[in-house]
Amino acid sequence: MMQTTQRKFDLSRILRKTVLLVFALIHLVLVSRILLDLGIISKDSGLGEFVITWSEVLAAPVQGVGSGVDSLFGGGGFTAIAGDGFDPAIIAALIGWSVVQSLVMRVVRKFDEI
Repeated sequence: MMQTTQRKFDLSRILRKTVLLVFALIHLVLVSRILLDLGIISKDSGLGEFVITWSEVLAAPVQGVGSGVDSLFGGGGFTAIAGDGFDPAIIAALIGWSVVQSLVMRVVRKFDEI
């Protein structure tokens, strides 16, 4: 006789997978922007425009911090144009989103205990 196992609905598992998928897409956009800045992805393509738009949205909270740090060192304001060189705000955004991901996943894991 074959034994069948029934799986019950696990909301916390679905929530974990959904959160991981969302953060994976965020990281994918930010890494794609780094590749675009290094010239590996063409900025003239439709993918390039999509990456530029969404990476600017995802890096916006960090750019304010970056301009404040730049003024501490006597800089005249750092502005990077997409595809024309490396933008350190994208690396800072990638690190920031990784920290946010770890905090959100910690909260999501608490649902396993409920």
